[in-house]
Amino acid sequence: MSKFETEQKTYTIGNVTVGGQPGQNPTVLIGSIFFGKHRIVSDPVKGIFDKDKALLQLEQEARLSAATGNPRFIDPIGETAEAIIRYIEFLAEHSDAPILVDSPYQEARLEALRYFAGSPIIERLVYNSIAEDYTEDEIVCLRQCGVKHAIVLAFSTSALMPKDRIKLLKDMLLPVAERAGIENIMVDTGVLDLPSVSWAAEAIREVKNEFGFPAGCAPANALFVWEKKRKQGPAAFQAAASAVLGMTQQFGADFVLYGPMRFAPWVYPACAATDAMTAYAGRFSGVRPATKNHPLYKIF
Repeated sequence: MSKFETEQKTYTIGNVTVGGQPGQNPTVLIGSIFFGKHRIVSDPVKGIFDKDKALLQLEQEARLSAATGNPRFIDPIGETAEAIIRYIEFLAEHSDAPILVDSPYQEARLEALRYFAGSPIIERLVYNSIAEDYTEDEIVCLRQCGVKHAIVLAFSTSALMPKDRIKLLKDMLLPVAERAGIENIMVDTGVLDLPSVSWAAEAIREVKNEFGFPAGCAPANALFVWEKKRKQGPAAFQAAASAVLGMTQQFGADFVLYGPMRFAPWVYPACAATDAMTAYAGRFSGVRPATKNHPLYKIF
């Protein structure tokens, strides 16, 4: 992996640093919990869930993060503001990781932000996401609530090519994020289907080349509908999925939304191995790991 000529931005959110040159900081891994049809959720409207089972997943991922050196954000996905608030309060109590504010419904996300505005938790929240369907109400809410960290979704069905996503950022999304008062911008290059992960990966490289922002994507959006591979059994799927995740890292991904948190046992070792090899190759370009808590030193 070559060194980017553009100066790379790094952010520290809570106890996690994201961004930088390839090999400098470990890839941030983002697992989802409480998503639609998640079996541990009994009432997705009120946000009622099995706390013991949720804790098992959180603790398992925390152990893997400590063992590999890959830090984590946590992505609770809620259908209502009430559910999102319950999820975030639980996660904030039982972890020290940054937490995404994520829902298919914008108003639910905004109501949750209003609830946490002015509290210590707001400093740990990452808004997901500012996209082409943004509204002025959304911009006002982000600014008024003091949200400083956000993912910007550089994706549109009319902007599929990497160069078009750069234009979308320049012409629309980055000015919007600036108006919203976002200080720490992370760019999700978007995934349409499994083959398009390659385009998303190329877009990650273009974003980092052009702007230096931390960038990544969500291969999980396509991986878990990959029926041909899933029919071949868990081992075949996990091997192929690991290669897909690793490809995005090789194009410079600073974060990867990998899907349900229960898959952490194979995701963390796979991504840690890619990080370690990338960091080892960094000596050719003069890039060294910025922390001793790096997969290069943890897994070899």
